[in-house]
Amino acid sequence: MSLVIHQYAYGDPGTFTAEQENVGEPGPGEVRLRQRAVGVNYIDLAFRAGAIGGNDFPVTIGLEAAGDVEAVGPGVTAFKVEDRVTYTSVPGANAEKRLIPASSILHLAEGVTYEQAAAITAKGLTAGALVTKGYPVGAGDVVLIHAAAGGVGSLLVRLAKARGAVVIGTVGSAAKVAAAAANGADHVYALDSGEDIVAEIERITSGKGVNAVFDGVGRDTVDLSLHVVAESGAVLLFGASSGQPAPDRELISAKRVALSRPSLDALVPDQKERQSLADELFELVAGGELADLAITVYPLEDIARAHRDLESRRSTGSLVLTVQPG
Repeated sequence: MSLVIHQYAYGDPGTFTAEQENVGEPGPGEVRLRQRAVGVNYIDLAFRAGAIGGNDFPVTIGLEAAGDVEAVGPGVTAFKVEDRVTYTSVPGANAEKRLIPASSILHLAEGVTYEQAAAITAKGLTAGALVTKGYPVGAGDVVLIHAAAGGVGSLLVRLAKARGAVVIGTVGSAAKVAAAAANGADHVYALDSGEDIVAEIERITSGKGVNAVFDGVGRDTVDLSLHVVAESGAVLLFGASSGQPAPDRELISAKRVALSRPSLDALVPDQKERQSLADELFELVAGGELADLAITVYPLEDIARAHRDLESRRSTGSLVLTVQPG
């Protein structure tokens, strides 16, 4: 038997139901995973509320986890029993065990814990893809990163700094300024501070604006993003934690802004290329450069509290649900 978190209706965190179910043997091209840690991401809130997904109840949401291969199906050669693996972008993660296509999982390097993998696989691959493919950040670039104390934001800050950029970060409240600064941001502004952030960025950039904006917040920040980006600069709308943005099309046209809505699947669809990106990410974790990222851990059964903390923006860093060995 396996613990699984079901929903029989969409809505608030109270719609989660913990149950037991049998998990069968893997079919052709599949493996069965014994999951150890499950990531919690902003997109999970949309799945939980029914903004994404169908109505074939019960449903199990969650897109990211790490664990061990427990069984392999016919035709699987790239993985074997007891391999440590991680994955993202595969619905159904909120469970103790699951069946999953072998083509969707990645080898997890030694020296990286399950909790670290569940915390940064999706966020780290997304951040890595954004700064290498979405907008190739280079030395001397000035970039603005919203939610710079959050999961993807904190990684974007570090990766952009590692590529030689000057990083300006925004956070939702003054309480998160120190966390963003600790990640390496050169300048940090709280959105609720009343500061004239546009004027501050104009001062920092000598009126030129930033080369690129990485905006995972959406509705609450898109106007700021468009006002501070340089002529012919790039705005990457990769998330919408505050709601879907409605960008000013006239301003986009007037400034010739390259506006995009990139996703990990679109930027890095190939498993081999994704494994290479993951290997680079895990090397930074195992080597210590990313080992100190903030991770808040909850038991899988406490998923409702994790969602409430994420939704209220009380949390910083990454949230992870853990499954006890059994």
